[in-house]
Amino acid sequence: MISVKNLTKFYGDITALDQLDLEVGRGTIFGLLGPNGAGKTTLVSILNGLLGFQSGAVAVFGLPLAANLQEIRRRTAFIPQLLAFYDNLSVRENLHFFAGIQKISGSVLRHNLDYAISVNRLEDILEQRALTLSGGQKRRLNIAVGLLNNPELIYFDEPTVGIDPEARHQILETIRSFRDDSKTVIYTSHYMSEIEKLCDEVAIINRGRIIRRGRLAALLQDELSDSVELELLPADTRQLDKIARKIPNLKISNPTTLLLPEQNSLKMGHLLALLEAEKITIRKISYGATDLESLFLRLTSTGARDV
Repeated sequence: MISVKNLTKFYGDITALDQLDLEVGRGTIFGLLGPNGAGKTTLVSILNGLLGFQSGAVAVFGLPLAANLQEIRRRTAFIPQLLAFYDNLSVRENLHFFAGIQKISGSVLRHNLDYAISVNRLEDILEQRALTLSGGQKRRLNIAVGLLNNPELIYFDEPTVGIDPEARHQILETIRSFRDDSKTVIYTSHYMSEIEKLCDEVAIINRGRIIRRGRLAALLQDELSDSVELELLPADTRQLDKIARKIPNLKISNPTTLLLPEQNSLKMGHLLALLEAEKITIRKISYGATDLESLFLRLTSTGARDV
C-alpha cells in the first residue's frame, strides 16, 4: 500500500527526514507516533503530495508518487486536525459543496454521501448549521467530508483533539470500522491509549528516522529486559536535575517519571539512595516497557526539533 525507501528531506541545514524507510500494508490501521519535531508531519505531508523531498523513493498503491499524484489523491483522503468546512452552511450543504469541488455526481455521489453520513451518524443533524454543532459532531462532519471520495487510504491527524470522552469513543469506533471496509488508515495522535486500542501496527519516528516498528505486543516484548521506569510523586525539577548529574544515562521524562536505560543494580541502589536523601517519594518501579507510553518516553526522551 505504502512504500517509503531512503527518504530524505532537508529544511535548509536541518534534516527533517533522514533516509527513512517505511512499509504499510493494505487494510491496516497504522499508528505513527513521534515527539513534536520528530518528522511525522513532514512525512505525512510528503505522502499527500504537499511537500517535495531531496532523495529517496515513495510509492502508494504501487504507484510512484510524483508521477501518479492525481491518481493517488483520487483514492486517498487527509482528515486534518483543523476543522475544514464552512460554519454558515448546514451539514448537508457542506457535504454537497465539497463533493461538488471533487466533481462527484450521479449514483457515485448518492452512494458516497450515504456512506459518509451513515458511518459518522449524521442523519439527525443534516439540516443544522455547522456553527451550532457540538465539538464531537464537528469532528464527525470533518471526517465525513474526507470520506466523500470513498477513499482506500485515509490519513488522520489528531482527530479527537478537544472533544469529550463519549465523542472520542464514537470517533474511534468509526475509524475502527474502516478495517471492515478494507480501508487503510494512517493515524497520528498524542493519545497513547487511542493508539493502543485502535492500531494494528505502530511506528515510532524520532529525529527523522523510524526507530521502532511493528505490532505493539511484539514491541513491548522486545523491550522487556532493557529499562527501569520510576514513577514519582511530583518533585522539584532542580532536585531531579541534581540527581541526574550523579547517575550516568538517567533520563528525566517529566517531573514524575525517571528512566534508567539499563537494569544495573549498582546504579539502581545509588539512585534509590539519592531519591531518599532528597525526600522524593517513589510511587512505582517498572522493569521494561510495560505500555506504549513508557516505551515511547524511553525511546524519544532525548529531545526533538521543530520540523
